[in-house]
Amino acid sequence: MPENKKKKKILKILKKIKLRHFLILFILLVANSYAWLVYVNTVNNSVDVHVASWKIDFKNGDDEVVDYVNVVVNNVYPGMPNFSNQLKAFNYSEVAASVSYSILEANIMGTQFVTVEGRAENNQQVQTGDLTSAQLSAKLNTDYPFHIAFNISTQSIEAQTGLALFTTSVTWPYESGNDALDTTWGTTAYTFKQSNPSTPCITLRVKVYITQSNS
Repeated sequence: MPENKKKKKILKILKKIKLRHFLILFILLVANSYAWLVYVNTVNNSVDVHVASWKIDFKNGDDEVVDYVNVVVNNVYPGMPNFSNQLKAFNYSEVAASVSYSILEANIMGTQFVTVEGRAENNQQVQTGDLTSAQLSAKLNTDYPFHIAFNISTQSIEAQTGLALFTTSVTWPYESGNDALDTTWGTTAYTFKQSNPSTPCITLRVKVYITQSNS
């Protein structure tokens, strides 16, 4: 075979190999990019995390300082990433303060709870079966395979430099320890989301209020 023909044949083979490798590399990049986008969208669609800062400054005598925390969890499922919503309350006033909270409302996959405190907030008559904020808090933390908990880092905020953290958390371990509840509520959560794709699985409305300490 003439030398020129050999060179042309070799070049032709090299071009085919390069093109094949390029196509394989391109397919792998597209596949990996798609997998990453699916992962990111899944996480973002499942959990909303919110942190807010709140400056407390008493200017009207003994007036109460109030804030309302609205918690939204779009999707829940066994093994979900832990959800946390945190309110930071800074006390820049010259007096110490006491902090507390009341759960006003909760909606768990279409089941609505309005507490006694929530009725009072809206000047409504208490209905039979309404729970107090403390009772609903206990129910949300114990009656489901997922746990909804509320925590205040301190009930007394020092003057000028004090800080209190009010945290709402939702956790659902992959195995909660109760297979029946995991199965029942896992199916309920999936069915609810399929029927209501734009509706959050969990919504909470909490009143956080701070008053001047008597001490």
